[in-house]
Amino acid sequence: MRWIRKNTPPHEFQVYVRAENADYDEMDTEVKDVLRQALFDEQFGVCAYCQKKIKIIKTKIEHHCERSICNGENDTQDRRLDYTNLLLVCPGKGGKSNDLHCDTQKATFNITNGLPMQINPTIKNHIDTISYSSTGLVRSSKTSFDKELNEILNLNAKYLKKEREQKWLRVFRDSTDKNGRINKSKMQKILEHDLAKKDSQFTNDFPAMSEYMKAKFC
Repeated sequence: MRWIRKNTPPHEFQVYVRAENADYDEMDTEVKDVLRQALFDEQFGVCAYCQKKIKIIKTKIEHHCERSICNGENDTQDRRLDYTNLLLVCPGKGGKSNDLHCDTQKATFNITNGLPMQINPTIKNHIDTISYSSTGLVRSSKTSFDKELNEILNLNAKYLKKEREQKWLRVFRDSTDKNGRINKSKMQKILEHDLAKKDSQFTNDFPAMSEYMKAKFC
């Protein structure tokens, strides 16, 4: 995950929310399309959780705090139409074994066994607890967050971990000089190129890991 700075909600969504009896499930397709585009833009075209690039036509609008929980009942805050509670996520499965992850894995949990999830990509100090390793492992220094990364989101699914490992090793390989030493300046250029955007979208998967590597090694 990387920190998502939430923008002002799109005008069409704000108008809809103010309407009498506004309901997420009854939202007009046109409004939902505008909402989806706004979320896609503020996340620079990557999944809010796993950080893989996403195609907008294959995305899901995710409620960080589920509609079944943050619904205004049982003394809870109603966040079903709260823009700060909305994220855009990938289909949530992949690899040879079709491992579930992100929102698709999260949907297998409920209020009795881990939800609502606490770690939140829109809160910077949550993201600041996250680190990566040469094996592709993503983890959090906070035990409860680390458990959520592994169990609720399954961000260390075998294929995701393998793809992060390959990227990590590729960066180090390409940053090594002829004497076998790491050239930090070269690594910085490689990572900056990796973090480049086209049409305001990241051009590569896992930008959060690249940002971590740049801060740690450069």
